[in-house]
Amino acid sequence: MKTRRTLGLLAGLALAIVPPVRAQDPALQEAVRAFDPSAAFVFESDRARVADFNGDGLADVSAILVAPERRALVVFNARRDGGYSAYPLFAVLPPGPVELRILQPGRHRVVGAEGVIELDKPAIELAFPGKSSALYAWRNGRYQVFGTENY
Repeated sequence: MKTRRTLGLLAGLALAIVPPVRAQDPALQEAVRAFDPSAAFVFESDRARVADFNGDGLADVSAILVAPERRALVVFNARRDGGYSAYPLFAVLPPGPVELRILQPGRHRVVGAEGVIELDKPAIELAFPGKSSALYAWRNGRYQVFGTENY
């Protein structure tokens, strides 16, 4: 039990020392344009989250991008060369409210056969309030999705 608490404290510290990412970051804006030239990146608390999602020590950005015909959930993993690689997680979000959250490392309940997963780094949770939610975790070199009940 003490080990789990220590891991949680270390994970929290790791999140605290990840350098901030700004919406006006030219490399991030370039990655957004490369993903969808018509999309806008709005760095607001309910539309973007920053954490080291893939465990490489760099600040990654998860964001809900807004384009004239759609909204999409995309993660931009920071690269050592200063750029970002785009990972679309939900290409066309349905109309209505959505919430974007960061889940800390640790055990989390998921829907399905697994029942519980153990996260060793932060993950993203996309919630459709009153309807459903999904957890996106970096595992085995890609983002994997798990249904959750945290809406």
